[in-house]
Amino acid sequence: MKVLIDAVHPADVWTLGAIEDRLLANGEETLWISRPEKDSVVELIEARGRPQVKGPKAGTSRTSLAYELVARDWRVWRTVRSFKPAVILTRSPAGVHIGRLTRTPVLYDTDDGHVAGLLYSIAGPFADIITTPTATEKTYGKPHRRYQGYKELFYLHPNRFEPDPGVRNELGLNPDERFSVLRLTGFTASHDTSEAGMNRQQIDRVIDRLSTIGRVLISSEQDLPPSLRELRIPSPVERFHHVLAAAELVVGDSQSVCSEAGVVGTPSLRFNTWAGRHPYQVELEERWGLTKAFHLDDEPKFYAELDRLLDDLPAAHARHAKGLARMLEWACDPVDDLTAWTYELAAQAMRGPDCVIAAEGGLSGLF
Repeated sequence: MKVLIDAVHPADVWTLGAIEDRLLANGEETLWISRPEKDSVVELIEARGRPQVKGPKAGTSRTSLAYELVARDWRVWRTVRSFKPAVILTRSPAGVHIGRLTRTPVLYDTDDGHVAGLLYSIAGPFADIITTPTATEKTYGKPHRRYQGYKELFYLHPNRFEPDPGVRNELGLNPDERFSVLRLTGFTASHDTSEAGMNRQQIDRVIDRLSTIGRVLISSEQDLPPSLRELRIPSPVERFHHVLAAAELVVGDSQSVCSEAGVVGTPSLRFNTWAGRHPYQVELEERWGLTKAFHLDDEPKFYAELDRLLDDLPAAHARHAKGLARMLEWACDPVDDLTAWTYELAAQAMRGPDCVIAAEGGLSGLF
Protein backbone atom coordinates (compact mmCIF):
# COMPACT_ATOMS: atom_id res chain seq x y z
CA MET A 1 0.00 0.00 0.00
CA LYS A 2 1.21 3.50 -0.86
CA VAL A 3 0.55 6.41 1.53
CA LEU A 4 1.21 10.07 0.75
CA ILE A 5 2.01 12.26 3.78
CA ASP A 6 1.43 16.00 3.49
CA ALA A 7 3.41 18.05 6.07
CA VAL A 8 3.44 21.85 6.40
CA HIS A 9 4.66 22.27 10.01
CA PRO A 10 7.41 20.58 12.07
CA ALA A 11 4.73 19.13 14.37
CA ASP A 12 3.18 17.46 11.29
CA VAL A 13 6.43 15.61 10.66
CA TRP A 14 6.60 14.40 14.25
CA THR A 15 2.89 13.49 14.43
CA LEU A 16 2.46 11.80 11.05
CA GLY A 17 5.97 10.35 11.24
CA ALA A 18 4.86 8.17 14.17
CA ILE A 19 2.12 6.71 11.95
CA GLU A 20 4.61 6.30 9.11
CA ASP A 21 6.82 4.19 11.39
CA ARG A 22 3.95 1.76 11.91
CA LEU A 23 3.18 1.67 8.19
CA LEU A 24 6.80 1.02 7.27
CA ALA A 25 6.98 -1.77 9.84
CA ASN A 26 4.01 -3.35 8.03
CA GLY A 27 5.81 -3.16 4.69
CA GLU A 28 3.94 -0.18 3.24
CA GLU A 29 5.45 2.52 1.01
CA THR A 30 5.36 6.21 1.91
CA LEU A 31 6.23 9.54 0.33
CA TRP A 32 6.27 13.01 1.95
CA ILE A 33 5.37 16.39 0.53
CA SER A 34 7.34 18.94 2.55
CA ARG A 35 7.29 22.71 2.96
CA PRO A 36 10.57 24.55 2.37
CA GLU A 37 11.39 27.54 4.56
CA LYS A 38 8.89 26.57 7.26
CA ASP A 39 11.09 26.20 10.31
CA SER A 40 12.60 22.68 10.04
CA VAL A 41 10.04 20.68 8.03
CA VAL A 42 12.47 19.68 5.26
CA GLU A 43 15.31 18.99 7.68
CA LEU A 44 13.20 16.75 9.93
CA ILE A 45 12.08 14.60 7.01
CA GLU A 46 15.69 14.37 5.85
CA ALA A 47 16.70 13.31 9.38
CA ARG A 48 14.14 10.51 9.13
CA GLY A 49 15.85 9.36 5.93
CA ARG A 50 12.56 9.38 4.02
CA PRO A 51 11.84 10.42 0.42
CA GLN A 52 10.12 13.76 -0.08
CA VAL A 53 8.75 16.02 -2.77
CA LYS A 54 9.38 19.64 -1.85
CA GLY A 55 6.31 21.82 -2.05
CA PRO A 56 6.30 25.57 -2.69
CA LYS A 57 8.06 27.83 -0.20
CA ALA A 58 6.09 28.83 2.90
CA GLY A 59 4.16 32.08 2.67
CA THR A 60 4.47 34.76 5.33
CA SER A 61 1.47 37.02 4.62
CA ARG A 62 -2.18 36.52 3.70
CA THR A 63 -1.44 37.10 0.02
CA SER A 64 1.61 34.84 -0.12
CA LEU A 65 -0.16 32.14 1.92
CA ALA A 66 -3.06 32.17 -0.55
CA TYR A 67 -0.62 31.86 -3.45
CA GLU A 68 1.20 29.07 -1.64
CA LEU A 69 -2.02 27.10 -1.15
CA VAL A 70 -2.81 27.22 -4.87
CA ALA A 71 0.75 26.21 -5.74
CA ARG A 72 0.71 23.44 -3.13
CA ASP A 73 -2.59 22.08 -4.45
CA TRP A 74 -0.95 21.82 -7.87
CA ARG A 75 2.17 20.11 -6.47
CA VAL A 76 0.11 17.61 -4.47
CA TRP A 77 -2.10 16.89 -7.51
CA ARG A 78 0.95 16.11 -9.67
CA THR A 79 2.39 13.91 -6.92
CA VAL A 80 -0.85 11.96 -6.46
CA ARG A 81 -1.05 11.40 -10.23
CA SER A 82 2.45 9.93 -10.31
CA PHE A 83 2.69 8.18 -6.92
CA LYS A 84 -0.91 6.86 -6.90
CA PRO A 85 -1.36 6.56 -3.12
CA ALA A 86 -4.12 4.48 -1.56
CA VAL A 87 -4.51 7.05 1.27
CA ILE A 88 -3.39 10.62 2.00
CA LEU A 89 -2.43 11.59 5.56
CA THR A 90 -2.47 15.32 6.15
CA ARG A 91 -2.82 18.17 8.62
CA SER A 92 -3.16 20.80 5.86
CA PRO A 93 -5.81 21.81 3.30
CA ALA A 94 -3.87 20.88 0.15
CA GLY A 95 -3.86 17.15 0.88
CA VAL A 96 -7.61 17.26 1.53
CA HIS A 97 -8.38 19.23 -1.62
CA ILE A 98 -6.49 16.89 -3.91
CA GLY A 99 -7.79 13.81 -2.17
CA ARG A 100 -11.33 14.92 -2.96
CA LEU A 101 -10.39 15.92 -6.53
CA THR A 102 -8.69 12.58 -7.29
CA ARG A 103 -11.03 10.46 -5.16
CA THR A 104 -8.16 9.40 -2.92
CA PRO A 105 -9.26 8.78 0.70
CA VAL A 106 -7.95 11.41 3.13
CA LEU A 107 -7.35 11.26 6.87
CA TYR A 108 -7.15 14.84 8.16
CA ASP A 109 -5.85 15.30 11.70
CA THR A 110 -6.38 18.58 13.57
CA ASP A 111 -6.12 19.63 17.18
CA ASP A 112 -7.06 23.22 16.28
CA GLY A 113 -10.33 22.44 14.48
CA HIS A 114 -12.71 25.35 14.16
CA VAL A 115 -10.46 27.50 16.37
CA ALA A 116 -8.15 27.83 13.35
CA GLY A 117 -10.97 29.48 11.40
CA LEU A 118 -10.44 29.52 7.64
CA LEU A 119 -7.71 26.89 7.82
CA TYR A 120 -10.23 24.31 9.04
CA SER A 121 -13.12 25.58 6.90
CA ILE A 122 -11.27 24.95 3.65
CA ALA A 123 -10.04 21.51 4.71
CA GLY A 124 -12.16 19.64 7.27
CA PRO A 125 -15.48 19.49 5.41
CA PHE A 126 -13.83 17.66 2.49
CA ALA A 127 -11.96 14.96 4.45
CA ASP A 128 -13.06 11.32 4.62
CA ILE A 129 -11.99 11.03 8.26
CA ILE A 130 -11.33 13.95 10.63
CA THR A 131 -9.38 13.04 13.75
CA THR A 132 -9.10 15.18 16.89
CA PRO A 133 -8.32 14.80 20.59
CA THR A 134 -11.28 14.11 22.87
CA ALA A 135 -10.76 17.61 24.26
CA THR A 136 -12.20 19.05 21.03
CA GLU A 137 -15.57 20.50 21.99
CA LYS A 138 -17.15 20.75 18.56
CA THR A 139 -18.44 17.71 16.67
CA TYR A 140 -17.56 17.54 12.98
CA GLY A 141 -20.21 15.13 11.82
CA LYS A 142 -20.04 11.52 10.64
CA PRO A 143 -16.35 11.58 9.56
CA HIS A 144 -15.23 12.74 13.01
CA ARG A 145 -13.13 10.35 15.13
CA ARG A 146 -11.69 11.25 18.55
CA TYR A 147 -8.61 9.79 20.21
CA GLN A 148 -8.09 9.92 23.96
CA GLY A 149 -4.89 11.87 24.21
CA TYR A 150 -3.03 14.74 22.56
CA LYS A 151 -1.07 15.40 19.39
CA GLU A 152 2.18 15.44 21.37
CA LEU A 153 1.65 11.82 22.43
CA PHE A 154 2.06 10.64 18.84
CA TYR A 155 5.79 11.23 19.13
CA LEU A 156 6.44 11.83 22.85
CA HIS A 157 4.53 8.92 24.38
CA PRO A 158 6.83 6.84 26.62
CA ASN A 159 6.29 3.95 24.19
CA ARG A 160 8.41 5.88 21.67
CA PHE A 161 10.34 8.64 23.42
CA GLU A 162 12.94 8.31 26.16
CA PRO A 163 14.83 11.49 27.10
CA ASP A 164 18.55 11.28 26.42
CA PRO A 165 20.56 13.07 29.13
CA GLY A 166 23.52 12.98 26.73
CA VAL A 167 22.04 16.01 24.99
CA ARG A 168 23.59 18.13 27.72
CA ASN A 169 27.03 17.39 26.26
CA GLU A 170 25.80 18.50 22.84
CA LEU A 171 24.73 21.79 24.40
CA GLY A 172 28.15 22.36 25.97
CA LEU A 173 26.80 22.31 29.53
CA ASN A 174 28.80 21.56 32.63
CA PRO A 175 27.61 18.51 34.64
CA ASP A 176 25.71 20.56 37.23
CA GLU A 177 24.81 23.52 35.01
CA ARG A 178 21.10 24.34 34.77
CA PHE A 179 19.41 25.86 31.75
CA SER A 180 16.03 26.98 30.47
CA VAL A 181 14.57 27.26 26.97
CA LEU A 182 12.97 30.34 25.44
CA ARG A 183 10.86 29.51 22.37
CA LEU A 184 9.85 32.29 19.96
CA THR A 185 7.31 31.83 17.17
CA GLY A 186 7.34 33.62 13.81
CA PHE A 187 3.53 34.06 13.70
CA THR A 188 3.54 33.62 9.92
CA ALA A 189 1.14 30.65 9.75
CA SER A 190 -2.29 31.29 8.21
CA HIS A 191 -4.02 30.98 11.60
CA ASP A 192 -1.43 33.27 13.24
CA THR A 193 -1.66 36.29 10.95
CA SER A 194 -3.85 38.23 13.43
CA GLU A 195 -2.06 36.94 16.53
CA ALA A 196 0.99 38.11 18.45
CA GLY A 197 3.63 36.96 20.87
CA MET A 198 6.34 38.61 22.93
CA ASN A 199 7.99 41.85 21.84
CA ARG A 200 11.70 42.56 22.25
CA GLN A 201 11.29 44.30 25.60
CA GLN A 202 9.35 41.34 26.99
CA ILE A 203 11.88 38.88 25.56
CA ASP A 204 14.72 40.72 27.31
CA ARG A 205 12.81 40.75 30.62
CA VAL A 206 12.18 36.99 30.37
CA ILE A 207 15.84 36.32 29.59
CA ASP A 208 16.90 38.39 32.62
CA ARG A 209 14.64 36.37 34.92
CA LEU A 210 15.61 32.99 33.44
CA SER A 211 19.30 33.88 33.72
CA THR A 212 18.98 33.84 37.50
CA ILE A 213 18.87 30.03 37.48
CA GLY A 214 21.44 29.33 34.75
CA ARG A 215 21.99 29.49 31.02
CA VAL A 216 19.22 30.52 28.61
CA LEU A 217 18.95 28.78 25.22
CA ILE A 218 16.70 30.09 22.47
CA SER A 219 14.72 28.25 19.81
CA SER A 220 13.26 30.74 17.35
CA GLU A 221 11.37 30.89 14.06
CA GLN A 222 12.28 34.58 13.98
CA ASP A 223 15.56 36.09 12.85
CA LEU A 224 17.30 36.95 16.09
CA PRO A 225 19.26 40.19 16.62
CA PRO A 226 23.05 39.76 16.87
CA SER A 227 22.96 40.06 20.67
CA LEU A 228 20.76 36.96 20.95
CA ARG A 229 22.12 34.74 18.17
CA GLU A 230 24.77 33.19 20.39
CA LEU A 231 21.96 31.84 22.60
CA ARG A 232 20.47 29.66 19.83
CA ILE A 233 20.24 25.95 20.64
CA PRO A 234 23.23 24.33 18.88
CA SER A 235 21.98 20.74 18.70
CA PRO A 236 20.28 19.29 15.55
CA VAL A 237 16.54 19.90 15.17
CA GLU A 238 15.74 16.21 15.57
CA ARG A 239 17.21 16.37 19.10
CA PHE A 240 14.99 19.25 20.19
CA HIS A 241 12.65 17.24 22.43
CA HIS A 242 15.61 15.86 24.36
CA VAL A 243 16.62 19.49 24.96
CA LEU A 244 13.14 20.28 26.27
CA ALA A 245 13.23 17.27 28.60
CA ALA A 246 16.59 18.32 30.06
CA ALA A 247 15.57 21.94 30.70
CA GLU A 248 14.49 23.32 34.05
CA LEU A 249 11.76 25.46 32.49
CA VAL A 250 10.37 26.33 29.05
CA VAL A 251 8.93 29.78 28.37
CA GLY A 252 7.67 31.16 25.09
CA ASP A 253 4.90 32.29 22.79
CA SER A 254 4.66 28.92 21.00
CA GLN A 255 1.60 26.72 21.40
CA SER A 256 3.13 23.41 20.31
CA VAL A 257 6.51 23.67 22.02
CA CYS A 258 5.10 24.55 25.43
CA SER A 259 2.68 21.62 25.16
CA GLU A 260 5.57 19.35 24.13
CA ALA A 261 7.54 20.47 27.17
CA GLY A 262 4.61 19.54 29.37
CA VAL A 263 4.43 16.05 27.91
CA VAL A 264 8.18 15.37 28.35
CA GLY A 265 8.06 16.49 31.98
CA THR A 266 9.18 20.13 31.96
CA PRO A 267 7.01 22.97 33.35
CA SER A 268 6.18 25.60 30.73
CA LEU A 269 4.60 29.04 30.43
CA ARG A 270 3.02 30.54 27.28
CA PHE A 271 2.59 34.25 26.70
CA ASN A 272 0.65 35.24 23.57
CA THR A 273 -2.79 36.18 22.25
CA TRP A 274 -3.87 32.54 21.80
CA ALA A 275 -4.11 31.92 25.55
CA GLY A 276 -7.25 30.08 26.63
CA ARG A 277 -8.61 29.39 23.14
CA HIS A 278 -7.35 25.93 22.15
CA PRO A 279 -9.48 23.29 23.91
CA TYR A 280 -6.76 20.66 24.13
CA GLN A 281 -4.26 23.11 25.62
CA VAL A 282 -6.84 24.35 28.08
CA GLU A 283 -7.32 20.73 29.12
CA LEU A 284 -3.57 20.19 29.47
CA GLU A 285 -3.51 23.19 31.78
CA GLU A 286 -6.69 22.85 33.82
CA ARG A 287 -7.01 19.06 34.06
CA TRP A 288 -3.37 18.02 34.35
CA GLY A 289 -1.39 21.17 35.16
CA LEU A 290 1.15 20.49 32.39
CA THR A 291 1.43 24.02 31.00
CA LYS A 292 0.05 27.45 31.74
CA ALA A 293 -0.97 30.26 29.39
CA PHE A 294 -1.26 34.02 29.81
CA HIS A 295 -2.70 36.52 27.37
CA LEU A 296 -0.52 39.50 26.44
CA ASP A 297 -3.00 41.66 28.35
CA ASP A 298 -2.11 39.76 31.55
CA GLU A 299 1.56 40.73 31.62
CA PRO A 300 1.80 41.28 35.42
CA LYS A 301 0.26 37.86 36.08
CA PHE A 302 2.65 36.22 33.62
CA TYR A 303 5.74 37.65 35.30
CA ALA A 304 4.35 36.83 38.75
CA GLU A 305 3.89 33.17 37.75
CA LEU A 306 7.33 33.06 36.18
CA ASP A 307 8.89 34.39 39.37
CA ARG A 308 6.88 31.91 41.45
CA LEU A 309 8.21 28.98 39.41
CA LEU A 310 11.79 30.24 39.50
CA ASP A 311 11.66 30.70 43.27
CA ASP A 312 10.99 26.98 43.84
CA LEU A 313 11.68 24.86 40.76
CA PRO A 314 11.88 21.55 42.67
CA ALA A 315 8.29 22.03 43.87
CA ALA A 316 7.19 22.96 40.34
CA HIS A 317 8.77 19.80 38.94
CA ALA A 318 7.18 17.66 41.65
CA ARG A 319 3.70 19.05 40.86
CA HIS A 320 4.32 18.55 37.18
CA ALA A 321 5.42 14.93 37.60
CA LYS A 322 2.20 14.07 39.42
CA GLY A 323 0.05 15.66 36.71
CA LEU A 324 2.00 13.94 33.94
CA ALA A 325 1.65 10.54 35.60
CA ARG A 326 -2.12 11.00 35.88
CA MET A 327 -2.40 12.11 32.26
CA LEU A 328 -0.40 9.15 30.94
CA GLU A 329 -2.51 6.73 32.97
CA TRP A 330 -5.66 8.21 31.40
CA ALA A 331 -4.46 8.59 27.79
CA CYS A 332 -4.40 5.99 25.07
CA ASP A 333 -1.65 5.70 22.48
CA PRO A 334 -3.14 7.74 19.57
CA VAL A 335 -0.88 6.07 17.00
CA ASP A 336 -2.89 2.88 17.46
CA ASP A 337 -6.10 4.66 16.51
CA LEU A 338 -4.84 6.63 13.53
CA THR A 339 -2.98 3.69 12.05
CA ALA A 340 -6.14 1.60 12.23
CA TRP A 341 -8.20 4.39 10.66
CA THR A 342 -5.65 4.72 7.84
CA TYR A 343 -6.09 1.06 6.99
CA GLU A 344 -9.84 1.41 7.31
CA LEU A 345 -9.86 4.12 4.64
CA ALA A 346 -7.71 2.04 2.31
CA ALA A 347 -9.92 -1.01 2.79
CA GLN A 348 -13.11 0.94 2.18
CA ALA A 349 -11.70 2.42 -1.00
CA MET A 350 -10.80 -1.00 -2.35
CA ARG A 351 -13.65 -3.19 -1.19
CA GLY A 352 -16.43 -0.81 -0.24
CA PRO A 353 -17.50 0.87 3.01
CA ASP A 354 -18.26 -2.36 4.89
CA CYS A 355 -14.73 -3.73 4.72
CA VAL A 356 -12.31 -2.91 7.54
CA ILE A 357 -8.90 -4.57 7.84
CA ALA A 358 -7.03 -4.56 11.14
CA ALA A 359 -3.96 -2.38 11.30
CA GLU A 360 -1.67 -5.01 12.76
CA GLY A 361 -1.36 -7.12 9.66
CA GLY A 362 -1.35 -4.29 7.13
CA LEU A 363 -2.69 -4.29 3.57
CA SER A 364 0.51 -5.18 1.75
CA GLY A 365 -1.00 -8.34 0.38
CA LEU A 366 -3.86 -6.43 -1.25
CA PHE A 367 -1.88 -3.69 -3.03
